[in-house]
Amino acid sequence: MEPTALTTDQTTTTSRKRSPSLAALLSFLWPGLGQLYLRDRRLAAVFALPSVIVVVLLAYGLRRGPFIFAVELFAERTVGLAAVAIVIGFGAWRLLSVVHAFLGGNRSSTHKVVDRAVLVALAAVIVVTHLGSGYYLMTLSDAGVQIFDDTNSQLIGWATPSPSPSMSPAPGETPATPAPTGTPEPTETPRSDGRVTILFTGASSGNSANLYDTIMVVSYNPTANSIQMVSVPRDSASFPFYWGGVDAPGDRINALPTYVQNGHIKSPDAPYRTLINEVQYLVGIPIDYSAIMYLSGFVAMIDKLGGIDIVNQTALNDPSYDWLDGAHWGFSLSAGPHHLDGKTALAYVRSRHGYRDSDWARSSRQQQVLIALLHKMASPSQILKLPSLIKLLGASVVTNFPASQLADYISMGLNVPSGNITQVVLGPPYTITGTSTTNAANCLLNDKVAALSVQLFGTDSLWYEQPAPANTCP
Repeated sequence: MEPTALTTDQTTTTSRKRSPSLAALLSFLWPGLGQLYLRDRRLAAVFALPSVIVVVLLAYGLRRGPFIFAVELFAERTVGLAAVAIVIGFGAWRLLSVVHAFLGGNRSSTHKVVDRAVLVALAAVIVVTHLGSGYYLMTLSDAGVQIFDDTNSQLIGWATPSPSPSMSPAPGETPATPAPTGTPEPTETPRSDGRVTILFTGASSGNSANLYDTIMVVSYNPTANSIQMVSVPRDSASFPFYWGGVDAPGDRINALPTYVQNGHIKSPDAPYRTLINEVQYLVGIPIDYSAIMYLSGFVAMIDKLGGIDIVNQTALNDPSYDWLDGAHWGFSLSAGPHHLDGKTALAYVRSRHGYRDSDWARSSRQQQVLIALLHKMASPSQILKLPSLIKLLGASVVTNFPASQLADYISMGLNVPSGNITQVVLGPPYTITGTSTTNAANCLLNDKVAALSVQLFGTDSLWYEQPAPANTCP
């Protein structure tokens, strides 16, 4: 009896009768399908297996959403380079599968020209898409290198060691002015809840002698899944220094790094490190990391996102607002919902001289815009813009936040319910105004700020179970 199964020669003969262009198309859709169409199951499995592995890796990378996956790619250089290698390698594998399937088809077909055109078209699509995707991923990775460059951190003073948690002067060093009588030094307590606190500052230019018009502490408590945002008004003055002494009534905190740099204020630390430590001392929470964003990048980023949506609580009318581009002075915005472009968003967070407006109200708007900006960047509609957005971030943001942890904390932060986000501006009742005849300076009421610190941060507060500090307002 003759065997019913096809011999190897019969199988080869059968495959040769099948369309090469169709075989190539099937392997283009999924490597190995063309080989299965040609009745070669072993090779079909060989070509399909790497595709399964790539899909599994992609699914794992996207487990927290495409935005977080993109953050991982740009924040961690090794992950980004590995992704580039996988994309290029998988493209080469797809191309090999397509060509192999094509060659296994009936090349004596009367449609040789059409078959070859199909092969060339499929190969071109594979090359263009995979090289394009590789460039996309490499752009993300390169931008991350710029943002997390250690050189930038050293330039703005992060490399300078901070004082001990007790905020006391270094051994053998005496304060320029005795510390205020009755003002205790806060002490740090262990943070068992894993809290991470970042200082966000907004600067006007790219050098270390800036005015920091945005000074915002953002603290995330993973145990409680909560965020506390505390803004320090830029015009705060007459505050106690963490190394001893009191700030002059006319010296505002937003210019503290400049005062240190030009020698007007003698600090034991570098200019920007002094600002970090001072905010840590006043707000009463250990600051783990810092980030600076320059105004030009802020405007460009919002424009690249297509604007942001906010709800303005109070009508604004500031006739003295300077647009910084030669345009006619003045900014107004009605109460209610608005879609803001970059230029208008900048005015929204900078304006403060309108009727019933203030530095405190502006600080509240800055918190509002920061939240709106983060959520807009995380929206699925922005995925294709991420390379250019990351380039803007790399050119306008400097931070010492560890790249390896960025994706995790952004993911957790996006999952914090709005009811678990506390936004505080250190305006009244935590401050008084009119402390200087030379400018519109404010003075923090240290005892009230310390009590707020304990209320917001609990045992993590540097003022927890410590006597309330003395007020230093003139």
